[in-house]
Amino acid sequence: MKKIGFLIFSILIMCSCTTNNQIYKQQTQDRYEIAPLPKWVYTTPENFVVGISQKSMNSDEMKEAAKQNAAVMKSRNQASYTIDKYASTSSDHTLKSNATEFKLNVSSSPQVTEQIYNSLVLVDSVEVLGYFIGLFSATKGELNTSFKSTTIMKIPKLFENNKLEVKANKVICYKTVRSSSLVLAWNNAAEEARYEIANYLEKKVQSAIINTDEITEKRIALETSEKLSKMKLMKSYITTELIDNLRLFKVYHEMEISK
Repeated sequence: MKKIGFLIFSILIMCSCTTNNQIYKQQTQDRYEIAPLPKWVYTTPENFVVGISQKSMNSDEMKEAAKQNAAVMKSRNQASYTIDKYASTSSDHTLKSNATEFKLNVSSSPQVTEQIYNSLVLVDSVEVLGYFIGLFSATKGELNTSFKSTTIMKIPKLFENNKLEVKANKVICYKTVRSSSLVLAWNNAAEEARYEIANYLEKKVQSAIINTDEITEKRIALETSEKLSKMKLMKSYITTELIDNLRLFKVYHEMEISK
């Protein structure tokens, strides 16, 4: 009888531990965690691009949507972010009052997007919290096996600390965006970072106009443009949080461009 009693006690203890662990894991995930992800989600390999879509019973449609998402992301990173300025004045007052016109054009060519889409090949994928995340290659290159290992990365130091950092040869933007949709959070974080970098480069030309010697230059006509092409998504981080029973995705991006 003692052996039977000990066995029952042991089983109860094991069940209790299992239940407590499950509750702890669920509570932890509900607060801020996400399932382990491949390294390529956190650090984008060179010549690869990530595409995201909602999980679907139709595998082909799900992968197709992720491929389209990846094509748009890569196209916009390589798009023509052209800043055109025209300043014309016949008096010192106009320059001093900064009465100049600036126009920021951010666009990507549909033809280029289609070419990128046709070149993309799915090389790896993961499904998490109702979403399909795929890694696509534009050069049909092989992915280093080290990028396929899954882990939960530590929260980046600049997570939720949106800022622009200017270095000797590049401009880096750190941006965190939250949304109830992982696709929107991922795309919007990248888009806001692109505009942040474009606005920084725009101010450089604006400064050149304001600082022009208006005494010797009675009339100034300045036309300049900068192509902000080949932006790169360097690092990312995904986490979640529950607010009033609504799950929000928080996506952090590090975008950079060479000066």
